[in-house]
Amino acid sequence: MTNPDLEILHVDRRVLTGLLLPLALLTTTVAAQPQAELRLSIVDTLQMTQGDLRGLAWIGNDTTLILVADPDTLNPGVDLSVTLVWLGADGGILQEHDVTGTLTHGLAYDGKWLWSFGPTHGNQEAQLYKIEADSLFVDAAYPTPGHRPSDLAWDGTHLWMVDRDRGRLDRFDPETEDVTRSRTTPAFSPTGLAFDERFFWVTDLATGRLDRLSRGGSVWSGTTTSDTYFRRGEDVMLAWNRGMLWIIPDHGGWVIRARVD
Repeated sequence: MTNPDLEILHVDRRVLTGLLLPLALLTTTVAAQPQAELRLSIVDTLQMTQGDLRGLAWIGNDTTLILVADPDTLNPGVDLSVTLVWLGADGGILQEHDVTGTLTHGLAYDGKWLWSFGPTHGNQEAQLYKIEADSLFVDAAYPTPGHRPSDLAWDGTHLWMVDRDRGRLDRFDPETEDVTRSRTTPAFSPTGLAFDERFFWVTDLATGRLDRLSRGGSVWSGTTTSDTYFRRGEDVMLAWNRGMLWIIPDHGGWVIRARVD
């Protein structure tokens, strides 16, 4: 059931997954080059919430936005509640809104709009929501290219998504409201995605790796060493802020802040 606090102003039902010919032309494979061995240096850990942290974004320099879920321990995969929370520079709660039934995971901010994923129902595609940041009105909803989108990132012009079942990195253009590029990632089951203003970073549930993609996601250019990052079987999400990679482990309200050498 959609939360009545979120007013849907317009729902765009353009079926992105139906653009078979255009996507076939745009689909490419990530090219490999000599792999750089990257080392992850842990800076610190931060406790963000008592619930499960499902998304992280920033509005300006002083406001952190988090998506928090309170899962049902008796029914795995079911959320009792999901809340969008604004945190101030001191970590205090500025405001919070119940988004249960509408948003589930993933969070990105493009300077005006918030972007997040909604739940998947049966064989239907998961929804990508475009939300007005001040009022929380849902301006549009789009079916995603895959059935299990896991994380998203904003690169300054486009929104990028990874899907854990398809293993792909998809570029969504808010102007045309279409997926305009789709590439295979090195990850078998990508769950986390971040953009550091130059490179993309992708976590892989299947291998436990953290990979770096360059040239707009088209080149696999590095992998962190297993002694500094290895999380096989973990649904790890990512974010980037202030020169650091923010690693969001599964089933917890905390983040690991790290630098990559």
